[in-house]
Amino acid sequence: MRPRALWIACLALLLAAGALSERSWLSVRSCIPEIGPKQIEPTIGQGVLLGILGGFRTVIADMTWIRSYVLWERKDRPACETLMRTACALDPHSRYFWENTGYALGYDMAHWEIRRRGGYAKVPKEIQDHLFKSYARKGLEVLDEGVRLSKGRAALLVFAGQLAEMKLSDKQLAADYYRQAAETVSPPWYAARFCARNEWDAGHPMEAYVWFKNYWLDRLSKESDHAPDDLALIRDMETHLKINLLSRIPRQSWEK
Repeated sequence: MRPRALWIACLALLLAAGALSERSWLSVRSCIPEIGPKQIEPTIGQGVLLGILGGFRTVIADMTWIRSYVLWERKDRPACETLMRTACALDPHSRYFWENTGYALGYDMAHWEIRRRGGYAKVPKEIQDHLFKSYARKGLEVLDEGVRLSKGRAALLVFAGQLAEMKLSDKQLAADYYRQAAETVSPPWYAARFCARNEWDAGHPMEAYVWFKNYWLDRLSKESDHAPDDLALIRDMETHLKINLLSRIPRQSWEK
C-alpha cells in the first residue's frame, strides 16, 4: 500500500471512531442526571481531578511520583509533600505511594526542617523532638488514609505501628496498629507478636497475654509449624503473670 493511501485509511478510521463515540455518548447522555452547584461542591478537588484524568490517572501518578522523588533528593519539603500526596490521590490503590509518602513525612522531613532552621546544633532539643513527633503524626495521617483506600492494608498498618513505636514512643498506639494488622486476612507473621509486646510495654500485661493467647489458639496454632516461637513468648508471659495451670494453654505434644 502506498504511503498516501495508508494515511487516507488511517484518517478514515479515526473519523469513524469519532462518529461512533459521538453516537454512543448521545445514547447514554439522556440517562445521566444534570449536576448543579449543590452536587458539584462535594466533588471539588480529588474527585474532579480523578474524573477528568480518567484512565490516564495511573500514568500521571507515576510521572508525578518520579518528579516528587527528584524533589525528595533536593530536600524540597513543601513541593515534595505536595507531589507525593498528589500521586496518592491519583492512584489511591497503590500501597507503594502511601507507604513511601508516610515514610518521607514520618522519617525524613523533620530532619530537613531542622537543617532549614540552622541544624541540630542550633535548634533546641525540645524543638527537635516536637518536629519529629509532628511529622510522625502527619505520616500517620497519610497511612491512615492509605489503609482505607489502598490494597495494602496490612502492610500499611504495620508501618504505622512502627512509626508510632519508633517516632512517637507511643506503645499503646503502636499495639493498636499491630493488632489491626494481625487481624487482617493475610497478616505479616510478626504482627501479633509486635502487638503483644507493645501492649505489654504500654503497661497492660494481662491484656497483652489474653489477646496473644486467644490469637495463638484461633490462628497461629493452625499453621503448619504451630508458631512455636510465639507460643514460647506466651509461656514466658504465663510465668511472669503467674497464670494458674488450668488457665494456661495446654501443653502441646510437640513442645520441648
